[in-house]
Amino acid sequence: MVKFVISVAIVFALTFSAQAREHDGHLNEPGAGALFTRSAFAHGYRHGYEAGYHVGNVDINMARGPRTKFKEFKGLPLGYERSFGPKKSFELGFALGLEAGYGDGYSGKMFRAVDTLHMIGESLNASPGRGDPDNTLFDRGVTLGYQQGLAASRSGTTHTVPTGMDSVKCSLPAGRIRQAEGQISYCDGYRRGFLLGRSDGLDLSPAQILLEASK
Repeated sequence: MVKFVISVAIVFALTFSAQAREHDGHLNEPGAGALFTRSAFAHGYRHGYEAGYHVGNVDINMARGPRTKFKEFKGLPLGYERSFGPKKSFELGFALGLEAGYGDGYSGKMFRAVDTLHMIGESLNASPGRGDPDNTLFDRGVTLGYQQGLAASRSGTTHTVPTGMDSVKCSLPAGRIRQAEGQISYCDGYRRGFLLGRSDGLDLSPAQILLEASK
């Protein structure tokens, strides 16, 4: 997986396309539509992975060197609409999906995002959870879960990383979620995000070239 450094300024020289203003089919995607409906981060990840995979596949087939900085992706359509939820969450998901997708596309691996997202979206109800009417806590859980799952897999201690939803221990933000219903929604998102991040972290292999983008 080609590794990028994500900054606050992330790319968002990324532009909108005409397609971005049309109906987004991901929201009706079997197995994962509910996940994208409730998490702007996960939805952004899906967009970013797809865009990154395509660019990576083209680059390797054209014998180009790998891209290692977000500015090298300028012009890719972000595909965001206000109805998707918080833009910053969508953007972060897009950036992390872009990294994962580009690494897979450039290294000639299969397009795995659909199967992985279907797996973590399994049995999820599209309706907001109790105590979380706008899905803010669920989306926050997916975001933090992804980041911590990715870090855990990259730490070199993969034998201790949970492999199933029930085995993921939820890390609640200290003192920020008081209602039990809100905690349940947050942890549901956290567990799903953790497994997605874990999957991306384990995608690394000794044979792959890892490039650190300069800060």
